[in-house]
Amino acid sequence: MATINLRLEISQEIASYLQEEARNRRISLDQVVSDVLTDYFAEQTEDEILEDIRIGMRQALIGEGRPAREVLAEVDREVTGDAHNR
Repeated sequence: MATINLRLEISQEIASYLQEEARNRRISLDQVVSDVLTDYFAEQTEDEILEDIRIGMRQALIGEGRPAREVLAEVDREVTGDAHNR
């Protein structure tokens, strides 16, 4: 696969999120950005969607992840624009 150099201007919040994802996955920041863009443009098959659900259920059963209330509260804050109540 051919690669190109690309300069992006993103918010500090997005940069922090991408850097944290790179640390968590133990891959380069370049790879995280590439994965995010690839996922954005790729349509998932039904099998991939079901596998993602299975993974999420396994993670929930072993206590990984965040409580649903916390996630839903965050989504609500983002939708209503009330970002100050974090």
